[in-house]
Amino acid sequence: MTDEEVLAFVQASIPSVWALELLLLVRRDGTQAWRVDALVRELRSTATVVDDSLAALQSAGMVVGQDGLYRYQPASPAVDGLVAATARIYAIKPVSVIRAIVTAPNDKLRTFANSFKLKE
Repeated sequence: MTDEEVLAFVQASIPSVWALELLLLVRRDGTQAWRVDALVRELRSTATVVDDSLAALQSAGMVVGQDGLYRYQPASPAVDGLVAATARIYAIKPVSVIRAIVTAPNDKLRTFANSFKLKE
């Protein structure tokens, strides 16, 4: 798997650097289940950011949640491999991974920006 393939996965599946940090945290010990408040403390974040990140990672098939507990559980070995490759690249080329995240198309942002376009 090439770096470009991994960065394309990152761009398509990980909506923010917070979500990436959360993913890497829960992946470190895939058997540990986390409560939102513990993730907030560990990441020094907010409940809103953690909730949004968890929702995105669940939708992407990387995290599962039940009874207020969340843990790393990739939907397939392929997803697990992509997450592992993402962790590897992020450790040696963090700017490349961050750039892939922040340059990803954002439909909400595009809709907001389009609302300011002048109509003919």
